[in-house]
Amino acid sequence: MQEAWVGLDLVEVARFEAALCRHPRLKERVFTPAEISYCRARGGPALHYAARFAAKEAVGKLLGSGVVSWQEIEVLAGVPGDGMSRGGAPKVTLSGRTAEIAHERGIGALTVSLSHVDSLAGACVAAVARPLGGGEMDVASYLDSDRGPAALRSLVERPAVFTPTQVRELDRATIEDVGVPGPVLMERAALGVTLLIQSRYPGRHTLIVCGRGNNGGDGLAAARQLHLAGHPVACVVTSGQAGLSPDAALNFRAAEKTGVNLRTGEVPDYLWDETEVVVDCLLGTGAGGELRGRVAEWASLINAAGARGVPVVAVDVPTGVDAATGNIATGTVAADVTVTFHTAKTGLVCPPGAEAAGEVLVWDIGIPESLEPEPDLWVVKDDDVNVPGRRVDDHKYRAGYVAVLAGSIAYPGAAWLAAQAAYRAGAGYVRLLMNSGAADGVRNRLVEAVLQEIGPGDHLADAESVLPILADERLGALVVGPGLGRDQDTLTAVRRIITESALPAVLDADGLFAFAGTPEELQGRPGLVVTPHVGELAALLGAPIKELAASSVAAARRAAAATGQVVLLKGSSTLIVAPSGDTRVVVQGPPQLASAGTGDVLSGVIGALLAKGLEPFEAAYAGAWIHAEAGRLGALIDPQGILAGDLVEMLPDVIADRIYERGPSWRS
Repeated sequence: MQEAWVGLDLVEVARFEAALCRHPRLKERVFTPAEISYCRARGGPALHYAARFAAKEAVGKLLGSGVVSWQEIEVLAGVPGDGMSRGGAPKVTLSGRTAEIAHERGIGALTVSLSHVDSLAGACVAAVARPLGGGEMDVASYLDSDRGPAALRSLVERPAVFTPTQVRELDRATIEDVGVPGPVLMERAALGVTLLIQSRYPGRHTLIVCGRGNNGGDGLAAARQLHLAGHPVACVVTSGQAGLSPDAALNFRAAEKTGVNLRTGEVPDYLWDETEVVVDCLLGTGAGGELRGRVAEWASLINAAGARGVPVVAVDVPTGVDAATGNIATGTVAADVTVTFHTAKTGLVCPPGAEAAGEVLVWDIGIPESLEPEPDLWVVKDDDVNVPGRRVDDHKYRAGYVAVLAGSIAYPGAAWLAAQAAYRAGAGYVRLLMNSGAADGVRNRLVEAVLQEIGPGDHLADAESVLPILADERLGALVVGPGLGRDQDTLTAVRRIITESALPAVLDADGLFAFAGTPEELQGRPGLVVTPHVGELAALLGAPIKELAASSVAAARRAAAATGQVVLLKGSSTLIVAPSGDTRVVVQGPPQLASAGTGDVLSGVIGALLAKGLEPFEAAYAGAWIHAEAGRLGALIDPQGILAGDLVEMLPDVIADRIYERGPSWRS
């Protein structure tokens, strides 16, 4: 039976039209010029835009990838009969990385059907497997296993993350206990590299730079596979043939015998000049520390090629990245894409190693999943995020009542951002608690949130006026810290409020300094999410930043153990750790989130999710994912100047797809 794929999606036309009106530049970010021209020429363009957006989303679902660009999926009229207009049946054209993903999965031509019923526009996209031929590599001939051809998978598709030590043990068990020879695993690893090069960079002159270990052996095997497939490739073994690992030496001899353009020690300038792709196979996941000697020189040459615009592919891990921690050495190879084997490694999802790795793709080399230990680190994917919807009999308090204790005369905007984010994340009622002097900065901006002054002055000075408010049994969650300031009386008040109230709570920003050096005071307090960046974490734990930055996972787990609470460590990749040590990571948040106030938005989102009844760990990782996705959506509209307030406006569009329906409360 021929393999087939189907993707379905529905879009509410009025809601999509409102989004286009609210964000004028969104249209140019989502649709190609040809699509815009087509829709403008039709009556009721909102319907046509919504249907095409549904088709793009359906293609993404069909591909099984959350990493597609909407503009790389073009939906235009073809022959008559689409049921949407006189223009004819729609035709889908893929380009860029999206086309490469389809090619990697063996997906052939796409067929799309667009329709609309009442207020909804829908799309159904179907495809069958592409027949092999025309000089393409027959992947099945390389994969002599009962699992058949595999595919390069994104972190969303293979979310489990292991340490290098765990993966080395899996390698050992596969070789010694299962009986799969090491060279077979190396051949399969090389196939993943070969498949990526052939599909993403067809016909481009490729230089593979190999070290002496098994990482170099992977590169040597890939060079042979590419050469036999007719791809222009050269391979250099930087250390010469002496000292190669046994499996690497085996593949060196095989490369020689099959006529690969094989070099040892040096690469002439002309070969660098004609190189259009460079592959880093210098060091594998067992390496760590600073780069020295010839390895440092070769890493510098690879980076110089990358600086000229040559794509850099890293094999398993970029040279210089500590795969166990994410630490990077001086001169670390900056990859555009990293092909890693079996699962992602810790250092590929944690900063700063995640930045050096670029796009991470996971390739299955045939290690039985039955050998795996239970992972304690997972990448958060969209299906992990489930936001409770409104019940038909909900009222504003049951929908989620959040108190926000934030802001001072110096930082009134932090309070406004947290309160607005809580509303946009679905809270039904938000009460903003501020001192009168600080409240003047937001009074005229507040429409929905209730402003309650908790005393005179320009900052929080005592807990007495706050604790009775928190005794309201309708309250679902508390957000404490954004913009409060660090006056001693403020920190003393925060300490009392957090330790004496049992409300589910978010402790953020300035509020964290109330427990600086005494994280154990938070032990036993129910339902708390602590949200530091590394500087705030250093203050909380009383530890040097450099010590904590050596391993972000270890630092976050240390904080969770010290506080007995859920810890969300902010960064380019955000880590969420439960007191048990169970860890989630939201990978590679967009750089547009590096803007003042975006952390206040995150606090408000998590506060709303807590008020809706999510457990602290789930509320924290769901909030971090929603926050990152809102940043990605905002970056489509403004790649450079997105503000925290803009981020708030993106939240409903992100959350809408993650809501699950609930029946009336009396059914619960």
